[in-house]
Amino acid sequence: MVKAMSVTAADERARQIVHSGDRAAWSTTALVVALSDRGPEDQRRAAVMVLRALGLDVEEGLSELDRRGAAAQAAAPLLQTAALLGGDGQLWAGQSDEALLAQGRASAQGAAFFLQFGLPMLSGLAEALARPGARMLDVGTGVAALAVAYAELFPALTVVGLDVLPRVLALAGGTVAASSVAERVVVREQDVSTLDEYATYALAWLPAPFLPESALRAGVPRVAGALVPGGWVMVGHRKFTNEPVEDALTRFKTVAYGGTTLDNDQAQSLLRNAGLSDVATLPTPAGAPALTVGRRQPA
Repeated sequence: MVKAMSVTAADERARQIVHSGDRAAWSTTALVVALSDRGPEDQRRAAVMVLRALGLDVEEGLSELDRRGAAAQAAAPLLQTAALLGGDGQLWAGQSDEALLAQGRASAQGAAFFLQFGLPMLSGLAEALARPGARMLDVGTGVAALAVAYAELFPALTVVGLDVLPRVLALAGGTVAASSVAERVVVREQDVSTLDEYATYALAWLPAPFLPESALRAGVPRVAGALVPGGWVMVGHRKFTNEPVEDALTRFKTVAYGGTTLDNDQAQSLLRNAGLSDVATLPTPAGAPALTVGRRQPA
């Protein structure tokens, strides 16, 4: 006689997580396949059917830009988690080229987001970015997709991207070369904690979830000194909502990326301690990162 095994509440919850994760992973993969025209035609048709069952008809209502951006944004976490499970995901150096490029394409959407939500709230910055010779610093530039996007949006702007990973910078070189703004995007291998420029940049971007805490804390004062008078720095960081699952996932992602977990108060303190003024965390839409900004005093 076979003895029945008892099922605990933890067993049942684990099964529920597996089931919901399976559904989410395959639904997201269907979105990537449908939007990027990957794989054989029968797979694409099946992916489109999944999305229609979820209430999304990808063949209507999406612009070409939205299709590319949504596909990249959907693919990035799948590729990153696959690398993590394979033992290579704790450092960006272990990510595949495809994962790095997907993350870059997803991050590049931040430039248009900044134009809509951030720029109108930062006094004097629109004028500064339109001046001939204006420069922006993109810390942790990765494959330089965001740097290229900013240069495309602001025709007078030169963007300098820093990263510490030679293989990533090699991919960045390809991104820049394939763009229409190659003469205004410069990438170089450098840790932000060694930045020694002064009064150079109208805008600087620091993505805290992708920067180690030691580099971020050492780098912020150097970035502050590298701003022109009246220049702005933006620190992108995670939002904490007091919703236990979301907050736990936020911390897990940041640890996996090897980055720094900051809440609004911590980000603001970081900028104030660097001597910046007008420090504030800007309101951003649900699903978007938090943006904390600070300004070097105008002359």
